[in-house]
Amino acid sequence: MEVGIVATHIPPAKGYGGVSVTAAVLTKAWAQRGHHLTLVASDESINGPLRPEDVQLGGQVKVKLYRCYGFRRWGLGLGAIPELFKLCSQSPVVYIHGIATWPSTLAAIFCTLLRRPFMIAVHGGLMPEHVALIRKQKRHKWWFYQYLTFPTLRRAIAVHCTSSTEAQGVRDVLGEDARILLVPNGIASGDFTVAPYPAKPGMQLCFLGHIQQEKGINAFIRAWLTVRQPADRLVIAGRSVDGAYFQEFLDLVGQAQGAIRYQGYLERDEVMDLLADSHFLVLPSGLEAAGGMRENFGNVVAEAMAAGRPVLVAKGLAWDGLEALCAGFVFERNAASVCAALLKAQALSRPAWEHMSANGRNYVEQQLDAVKLGDKVWQALTEADQEINHSPLAGEVL
Repeated sequence: MEVGIVATHIPPAKGYGGVSVTAAVLTKAWAQRGHHLTLVASDESINGPLRPEDVQLGGQVKVKLYRCYGFRRWGLGLGAIPELFKLCSQSPVVYIHGIATWPSTLAAIFCTLLRRPFMIAVHGGLMPEHVALIRKQKRHKWWFYQYLTFPTLRRAIAVHCTSSTEAQGVRDVLGEDARILLVPNGIASGDFTVAPYPAKPGMQLCFLGHIQQEKGINAFIRAWLTVRQPADRLVIAGRSVDGAYFQEFLDLVGQAQGAIRYQGYLERDEVMDLLADSHFLVLPSGLEAAGGMRENFGNVVAEAMAAGRPVLVAKGLAWDGLEALCAGFVFERNAASVCAALLKAQALSRPAWEHMSANGRNYVEQQLDAVKLGDKVWQALTEADQEINHSPLAGEVL
């Protein structure tokens, strides 16, 4: 069968990391298994429109891109209407990446009207704190969820979640009988090279992501500045999407007197070089109380582990078991816990660090193999008459 796939953005689109990367990894994994696929996405990229030939997902994948304009983050473009209607009417089953964007909403509505089986990956859109924030501060978006998003989610074969917290968020809005497929995001670990221990004075941390409140980077910096050693460094790479928050970030960078280096948006090879040059990756999502916990999985954590880099990560994502794996440190979402984790990292010996590095890489290879996890999703997706209850279908997730 030729399965339909819907994404708002797709690599090599720049500036729209997480969800688009996940869409590409999963599609490539299915293509490796020889499955025939048709993907519809916008042509949006911060460097200019993509062409179908730019999107390299495998010979088994037909790529259809429609012109995006206006609200580019949501993939707005009238060309999506005929492309998505055709996809949903001709595909025996459809997999939709994301919720509440233009193409994901259209695809869910078309599948519902056409009685076409479909699955939706919510990609953090229903994390409990994020939903609470929307209900309180974004009434127009809450109405959109109530009248368009939730009804179509209830008609899906299953809602694909990648963490237990995300799954609980889905149950909170859809009810305890929600049909949930719990499978973590996969990663092609063969694309990552394990770099040796960075033999340099002090400890270098790196943060990869947008400079925005929900990522928690400013709160992390404030905690880090209180415990950093003279030779410690923090390197930050990512786009700014919040003017006031970014200005606060720049002020903190100035206070660090050269200890923080902001590199803006980096190309893939540059990101790999930065990881290789750093001792730890940091992911402090949710550390800012006002921003809430929006992140559900944190692909960058898996990528850092694949590159042999231990991780410092906030509690509440898919990585609460990281310390039990001895692959990094998990901190509560408060400054004291951040500082405690940083002090542990500073005190780590080189052999202990190398042990963490090996553990992280091994975990990614054994538990997050993109093709094997893709098989689990494919089975649930293509066996539409299979009963999928709300218990985990893929074993435990970190």
